Amino acid sequence: MSSARRWSFVEGKEQIFVVGGLLFLFVLLVTLVLFLSQLIIEKENTLMQFEAERGFASSTLLLLQEEHSRALEAMREGNVRGIGVYSNAGRLMLGLGSVPNTLPLERFNIIWRNRNANQWNQGVATYNKDTGMIEYIRFSRLTIQVETGDIMLEEDGFLPSPLTFPDVLYILFDGQDYFRKVMLVRIFSAAAVLGLLAFHLLVYSIYRNNRKYRETLAKQESLVNLGEAARTLAHEIKNPLSAITLQMALLKKTLPVSAKEDLMVVDQEVQRLTQLTNKVSDFLRNPVGMPEKLDIVALLESLQHTFQGKLKFAPGSLHHAYIHFDSDRARSVFENLIKNALESCTDCDPEVEVEVSRDKRHSIHIAVRDRGEGIPEQNLEKIFDPFFTTKIHGSGIGLAICRQFVRARGGNLKLYAREGGGTVAEVILPSVHV
Repeated sequence: MSSARRWSFVEGKEQIFVVGGLLFLFVLLVTLVLFLSQLIIEKENTLMQFEAERGFASSTLLLLQEEHSRALEAMREGNVRGIGVYSNAGRLMLGLGSVPNTLPLERFNIIWRNRNANQWNQGVATYNKDTGMIEYIRFSRLTIQVETGDIMLEEDGFLPSPLTFPDVLYILFDGQDYFRKVMLVRIFSAAAVLGLLAFHLLVYSIYRNNRKYRETLAKQESLVNLGEAARTLAHEIKNPLSAITLQMALLKKTLPVSAKEDLMVVDQEVQRLTQLTNKVSDFLRNPVGMPEKLDIVALLESLQHTFQGKLKFAPGSLHHAYIHFDSDRARSVFENLIKNALESCTDCDPEVEVEVSRDKRHSIHIAVRDRGEGIPEQNLEKIFDPFFTTKIHGSGIGLAICRQFVRARGGNLKLYAREGGGTVAEVILPSVHV
């Protein structure tokens, strides 16, 4: 199987595969970042528990043996802020350093209920967000006081009665270092997720721009090839048209009057072909022409005679507006736009009107409006393509030439639906100061 056939299923679905791949990679990397951050936090929690156990082993037994000086020294070495021995009611019985007089045992009981039987002889270390301290709590066991010598076995090996020993051991550590590390991990995780998001959006943007560039390049290559073919075709058509025109002139002189009506049809078609080749030549050659200072309002008023008074100016239209444009090309542009507006419907009055206005940037807007049938939405993107037309007798070159002439002078031509029905053809051109 060839590589072309192997990847043929991707054709037409490239964007779906790219977006899907980027999304999958983003989710995978974000999951990895979150997993690593959780591992680091778990490591810090384990380290916190270990340090608390070590502090407990080094200082608590000394406190219970009432060796306060050695206990204070062990507290400094273990970064312990306070040690407290509490009753089962949470009241302080013995303490060193900064410890509360009473303990909220209900808060620690919630943690203790979730522990299994094998963990009952172990303490639990938690970080208190309100105080910024690490709290280590451990329910005492009989072995603690036996090891400290507070409880001595009887000669018969039995425990003395009654037994009194502390219920809760509480140790307080400075938690700033732990808090700083956890916050750094979380900030790094959030920054990594945002960085991955920005990276994937950048990659997708580059892909979109590259795709648009490739489409534009392909279209331009197509237009270049079309232009070369059209230039050659126009040149080849002009020669036989010239010969046909000469022969038609001779036939008009020699044939009887009854044949002239048929010759008229041939003559009209020859003229239409001649106009088409001239339009193609205009489209392919330099569209700038010979620019001059031109009053666009005066030009539009002169076109009223061409269209037998069917053209009207909208109320509030400017009386004078000057642009820098080749007069022949300007006439060609607006004759074409007005002609299209007048032909926008067949069985009604298109109510064509023209409005000339100036915006805040001093650009001139010439809007040709009609109440015709409008342009179907699916044709809006193709309407300026050369040789695209919906008319039976149209060539599809007129709007393409118009836009080329307008853009050559730093302007723009756009078509859009008119509110209430119809179409608006708007030409925007830089104005010339009087």
